[in-house]
Parts: sequence; structure tokens; C-alpha cells
Amino acid sequence: MRKVSEAVQAIVEANPALQFGLHHRLLNLSQVARFICPLVEARVRKPVRPSAVLMSLSRLQRRWEAQQPAPQRRFRIDRINVQGGLCALTLPKQVTTLRELAELFGRVQQEGGYLTLTEGVSEVTVILEQRHLKRVPEVLSVAPRRVYRNLAGLGVKFQEAYLETPGLLYQLLQQLALQNINVVEVASTTTEFNIYLDDRDVQLAFESLYNRFIREAR
Repeated sequence: MRKVSEAVQAIVEANPALQFGLHHRLLNLSQVARFICPLVEARVRKPVRPSAVLMSLSRLQRRWEAQQPAPQRRFRIDRINVQGGLCALTLPKQVTTLRELAELFGRVQQEGGYLTLTEGVSEVTVILEQRHLKRVPEVLSVAPRRVYRNLAGLGVKFQEAYLETPGLLYQLLQQLALQNINVVEVASTTTEFNIYLDDRDVQLAFESLYNRFIREAR
């Protein structure tokens, strides 16, 4: 079983933002301790008091003050694609619904349209072009639990070399969070990450990701 100090050190060493904050004494350590306490408990597999985490952070801060933290790993993405005019439907996950969605997928594909599907434990989310909404009541026997219109998708393509390196998806979403952009849905394949958001935010989201992961990485 790992010690609290070891768990705290592992969390800090994996997070360049925490390293930078500790090095420059920019952080409220009590707040940080409460925030990362659940992460520490997951590593040590037992309840942990925030005061114990705070003590370890204080020791680490004294250590990090004396050295420059390692620079954050710089990721580069190859391209960003924008798909507008989308909507998201949330449906109950049932055998009948899945069968009907397969039919809907076929119809959309015949018309050269866009449709992606994500399955959860009890729900299914379908993202398709709004022009195909008219097909939904024709095929589905159950009404969607929720319809989110006026969506846009940002498709981010990156290299396979990043697959084993933690932090890429976190950094992508972090850029949008810093701009106060709400992410409605996400989906991914091996080297592509699709982010769905309100189309009013797509320009700012595109420029934020482009400036951080394409222009600065050149």
C-alpha cells in the first residue's frame, strides 16, 4: 500500500500546472489538498484526511521552490475539421431502439449524411445533421429523451505517437474550459477526438485549439 506522501508526489509530478504553482507559490495549498484528496485516496486505497495531504504538499512546495519544474509536454495536432448543422438525440437503450437506429444509420448513409452513435449503460446518444431530423419519427418508435439542436463538431486529428502519453485529451478540453465553453458531447477513435459544442462557440473553440496545438507547435 502506498504512502500518502508518495501518492501526493505522483499526482504532482504528473501535473505540470501543479508543479508550476508550487514552484512559484501561486496556490492555496489547503484548497489544493481538499481538491486532490479523492485522487490520493484512490491511490492509497483508504480514507485520507486533507490535513495529511496538506502536510505532503507543504513539503513538496519547499522542494519545488528550489528547482525549476519540467516543461509541459507539447502536443501537436495535425488538423481540425469543423462539422456544422448538427443535433444530438438521447434515447433509452433498448433492443428495439438499437435495431431502429441501425435502420436510421443506413438511410442517412444512403444520403451521404453524418451520423455517429455512442452507447452508454442505459442511454444512447445519436449525433446527426439537423436536415435528417425528419427521418427520426419515421424510423424510431420511441421519442428522444432530449434533443439538443444547433450543434457543431470539432474533429481533432493527432499522431499515434501520442497514444501512450497521458494528457493530450485533458489539454484539449482544458483549452475550452479556460474559455468557458460548454462541451455537449465527445467521441473518439484511435487518432481522432470529436468535440461537440454549441455552434455559437465553434469559432472561439477552433481558434483556441489551433493557436495552442498547431500554430504554437510549429
